[in-house]
Amino acid sequence: MRVLVTGGAGFIGSHVARLLREREKADVTVLDNLSVGQRGSVPDGCRLVVGDLNDPMALARALDGIDTVVHLAAFVSIRGSFERPEEDLRTNCYGTLSLFRASVDAGVKRIVFASSMAVYGEPTALPVSEGSPTLPGSPYGLSKLRGEMWGRILAAKYGIEFAALRYFNTYGQGQTPSDYVGVITTFVACAVAGKPITVYGDGEQTRDFVWVEDVAQATLLAIRQGVQGVFNVGSGREVSINEIARLVQRSAGGRIVHVTAPPGEVRRMCADISRARRLLGYAPRGQLEEQIPLLVQHWRSRQDRSPAAGSRVTAGWRAT
Repeated sequence: MRVLVTGGAGFIGSHVARLLREREKADVTVLDNLSVGQRGSVPDGCRLVVGDLNDPMALARALDGIDTVVHLAAFVSIRGSFERPEEDLRTNCYGTLSLFRASVDAGVKRIVFASSMAVYGEPTALPVSEGSPTLPGSPYGLSKLRGEMWGRILAAKYGIEFAALRYFNTYGQGQTPSDYVGVITTFVACAVAGKPITVYGDGEQTRDFVWVEDVAQATLLAIRQGVQGVFNVGSGREVSINEIARLVQRSAGGRIVHVTAPPGEVRRMCADISRARRLLGYAPRGQLEEQIPLLVQHWRSRQDRSPAAGSRVTAGWRAT
């Protein structure tokens, strides 16, 4: 199996590429422009093509001989997509379409597309299933929904197998703390650096947090099973931001503070993962109570190696 992983130098992509090498013994090519990802995150044995989704020459090099594409490269930020809609459009819409069209030209047989829970917007009922209304409340959610639709249209026309995985709030080692994504990582990094664990609003907003290894495993299963369609990839557990803050505080210490919440956040979210369980054999293993202490240990070891790293952590986070 010869697989192209776009965004394979990034958080989720590097985990997916590693599993493909370790468990499938796949011949893996990574396409990444390194705007966020890092060369050092690309697993050993993978071929790295440095380039952009909108660069036809880079796509041609990366797709040479490829039979399966895992498309993870994206501008990943709900709030950022409001602030920089052109970048969201360029990467998540034009870039995705360019990749899909180049994949058709290259004779690719299967595409697995990393979509997002953001396609649902504010849910009308919980847990959300793949049949729930898709009413994205952000340019990012809209771009991911468009990617799903383009994939289905091209797959139907050209006979390519296509699966879209709607990832929920992914956490784990290798994630970069940010104002935009990664509440668990940001809370841990702040606590370890001696900064407040800052919660926006009352903290009772909820999310479905899924361990990155479970996300990577679901992506591998989507390739193995050859099942088409849309699948939620979450934990199936609804957890409040306050609970996350307390779990981090229990492992890392620190002080929890609340600040005024900006408008526009989804209040509650939780995935119905029964379809992925049934058709992919997906069985998430990561438990927050076990993984958060391990993440704290990881960040403490990072701080010990580079004491200045903690000074770059931004304390705030929005639960988008």
